[in-house]
Amino acid sequence: MIKLLLHHDLFLSALRGDQRCETAIHHALKERRILPWALGDLIQRLSFAGATQNEIESLTKNLALIPLNARLSGEALALGGNFDQALYQKAGEAFKCRFFVSLKGSKLGSLEGMTTDALMDWKEPLPDKVEFLNLTYPIHAVFNQVDGWHMEIIQNTAFAGGKHVAAFEKAFAEYSGTGYAVGVGSGTEALLFSLLAMGIGPGDEVITQPNTFIATTEAIRQAGATVVFADVSRGTWNLDPVAVEKKITAQTKAILPVHLYGQPAELEPLLALCEKHHLELLEDACQAHGARYQGKKVGSWGRAAAFSLYPGKNLGAYGEAGVVTTNDEALAAKIRMIREHGQAQKYYHDIEGYNGRMDNLQAAAVQAKLPHLEGWNNERRQAATWYKELLSGLTEVELPEVAEGAEPVWHLFVIHVPDAQKLHEYLKTQGVFTGFHYPKALHLQKAYEFMGLKEGSFPNAEYNASHLLSLPMFPELGKPEVEKVAREIRQFFA
Repeated sequence: MIKLLLHHDLFLSALRGDQRCETAIHHALKERRILPWALGDLIQRLSFAGATQNEIESLTKNLALIPLNARLSGEALALGGNFDQALYQKAGEAFKCRFFVSLKGSKLGSLEGMTTDALMDWKEPLPDKVEFLNLTYPIHAVFNQVDGWHMEIIQNTAFAGGKHVAAFEKAFAEYSGTGYAVGVGSGTEALLFSLLAMGIGPGDEVITQPNTFIATTEAIRQAGATVVFADVSRGTWNLDPVAVEKKITAQTKAILPVHLYGQPAELEPLLALCEKHHLELLEDACQAHGARYQGKKVGSWGRAAAFSLYPGKNLGAYGEAGVVTTNDEALAAKIRMIREHGQAQKYYHDIEGYNGRMDNLQAAAVQAKLPHLEGWNNERRQAATWYKELLSGLTEVELPEVAEGAEPVWHLFVIHVPDAQKLHEYLKTQGVFTGFHYPKALHLQKAYEFMGLKEGSFPNAEYNASHLLSLPMFPELGKPEVEKVAREIRQFFA
C-alpha cells in the first residue's frame, strides 16, 4: 500500500479557495492505490483558520488523522538540516509512507498522471517488525463519522436498538443480496437464534466440521440439538460434501458449513444435499463478510447465515455484535422476537427469548465501515497474492487452495508446515507475529470427550489443526511486510 501524507497547509489553502489544492486533494482521493493521510493536528488548525464544522467534516471524512507528536518532532530536530524535510522523513518511516504532498513554497507538478506538488520519493526498506493484526487502520477511515454518530447517540441516550441498528440492517441486507438482516449481540447469538427460529432443538442432529471455533458447536448444543461432525476437504479445509452425506440420518435436520478463514464452503453440493434430504442450510459466515461463491455472496445461499462483527473480523464493531441474513421474512421476524425476550411488542411475549440485541453504538461503527469493506477485502486479496508468489516453490510450506468458483476474503491466511510451533517461535524472534486458528480439533477437546471420538476420526481436520500457522493478515498490509514474513520463513527452512 502506498500512502500519501498531505500537509495541513494543503487543507488550509483549500479552505481559502486555492484551486490547485482542490485538484491535488481530488487526485489523491481518486487514486485507488493511494490512501490519503492528514499529517498534523488538522481539525484544530482548520478550526483556527475559521472553517465551519461542515467544512471540516467534508474535508476530513475520508482521511485518517495522525497527530504530529513530540517524539516525531524531536527526532526530526535531531537530524538537523531542513526541519520540514527531516519531519517528512521521520513521518514516512513511522507511517511507512512513500509520497508527501505540501504547498509550502512549491508549484504543482505531476507524477504518473496524479496532479500533486512538492513530491519526495524514497525506497521503503523492509520493516523490523510485522504485527499479526492491526485494528487501527479501519478505525482511521471512519473516525470522524463514527465519532459524530456516537456523540449523537450519547446525547440522545439512544443506546438499546435505534435508528443506526435499522440503517445497518437495511444496508447489510442489500450488501449481502438478501431480503433481511437482523442485528444481534454476537456471532454466537446469530448462530443460536437462527437454529432456534428454524425450530431445531432436542432430538435433532446438525452436521458441521470439527476444525472451527467452538461457537459453531456451542450454538448447536445450546439450541438443544446434537452435534454431528464430518471431515473437511484438504487444501480448503472446509466441509466435505461427500463426508457430509455419509453422516445424514433420519434425525438430521440441518447442515452447518463454516466459511473457514474467509474461504467459501462448497455451497452448491451442500445445498443439493439439503434439497435431497429436506434439510436446512445454515451458513456460519462469521469470517467471510463479502466472500462470493459462483458469483453470489455468501450469506445468501442457505435459509439463514450468521456473521460475527467482533472487532477483529473483516467487518468489525467496536465491541461485540453480530448479524443474521435471510430471505425468509417469517424467520427474520422470529429472530427479532428471540433477540428481545420473545416480544411481539413491548411487554407482550409470545415466546421465551433472550437479551440479544445489537446496541446502537456498535451499529453506528459497522454502518460507517460497511462502504469500505470491499476495498479492505481487495487489500487482503492483494496481500494473499503476494504471499502465494513469495512462498511458492517452498516444499515445506503448504499454501491454501481456493475452491472452484470461490472468491475468498482472506480473514486469515493460513499455511501448513511440518512443525508450526517451531516456526512460530522462530518468526517471533525475527519480529514477525503469527497465530493458531485453531490448534486442536473440537472432537479432541475436553468439552467434547463425552462424544467418545478419538484421534484419527477426522484425518483432514486433525492435520489442519496440528500443522497450521496463521500469518499476518489485515488491510493495509504492505508488500514490504509480506516480503519480510516470506524472507524469514524461507530463512527458517534454509
